[in-house]
Amino acid sequence: MLLIRDALRIALLVGVLVVAPLGAASPYFVLTPGGTYDIGSRLRIPDEQRRPMGRMAFTAVYEQEASWTEVVRTNIFGRAELVPTAAVRPPGTTQEQLTQTNKRLIDESKPVAAVVALRAAGYPVEITGQGAQVESILTGLPADGVLQVGDVIVAVDGQPIDTTNALIAAVRQHQPGEQVTLTVLRDGQRQDVQVGTANSPAEPGRPIVGITISTYLYDVRMPFPVDVESDNVGGPSAGFMFALGILDAITDGDLTRGYYVVGTGTIAADGTVGAVGGAAEKAIAAEQDGAQVFLVPKDDYDEARRWVKNLNIVPIERFEDAIHALCALEPLPTAATPEPPTPCA
Repeated sequence: MLLIRDALRIALLVGVLVVAPLGAASPYFVLTPGGTYDIGSRLRIPDEQRRPMGRMAFTAVYEQEASWTEVVRTNIFGRAELVPTAAVRPPGTTQEQLTQTNKRLIDESKPVAAVVALRAAGYPVEITGQGAQVESILTGLPADGVLQVGDVIVAVDGQPIDTTNALIAAVRQHQPGEQVTLTVLRDGQRQDVQVGTANSPAEPGRPIVGITISTYLYDVRMPFPVDVESDNVGGPSAGFMFALGILDAITDGDLTRGYYVVGTGTIAADGTVGAVGGAAEKAIAAEQDGAQVFLVPKDDYDEARRWVKNLNIVPIERFEDAIHALCALEPLPTAATPEPPTPCA
């Protein structure tokens, strides 16, 4: 019965394509596995602070505008995902704006990751911001006509927020369709506005209001400089693995216990690991590149298991969960150092 339904779905799709050239653009993007990216070689930490570390990597997905040929191929062969173009590039947003937004998000995730890692290693760190500033408003979503570019959101439902991560976490406390109260600074005046939430086209079940944001007056004070080179990868979904890699690099012992550890997830300053898109494709990338352990946000656990067969997938809610999971592994002879990792003490 399942095979018949799948065949009908494909047949109907092909039937539509009879009136559209197979090479023509479709209203979809196709997401495919984008490979793994070693963290250790990308970390920039003073030599006097650096310790031997295990092999860790973050993952990415390739996003490409799909022709109708690619739509058919994806529906037949799977192991890739079709998402509406609006889920990747919202209406009214140019590709350049999208690229800049994703770059800003990954750049902002790096100091947050450093804060989480340094605090876990026992270093004092200060992270400050004065709200989330609206960079753009997406046409046709709830914030359209309610918020303005330049607004600084300083509270959600009466609770102060100081960074973009804090705003995202607060909005996620709602269900799609519910109202959220945002306190904004506009033209020097503080005011409350009611904004609806919509279902995210990229992550069904996640509420969005339809804005891009950056942390207003963002500042981090660390005991020594920490940075990560991210090449052309964008978005916030590598933040969790950045934090884990930094922690391994500044503490004694091999936190990976000799395993090849790959993962994905956003990271908040309080250690919360947030959901991401493309978990299934990222898991494939990890398995294809030889990973033995894949760390994934708890909300993405089922998605990550969709296609892989020989990968130990571990659901994570908070940063310390990842530390406990790795410390519980039986160490392999391939560990970078024989002594127990300091975070496991």
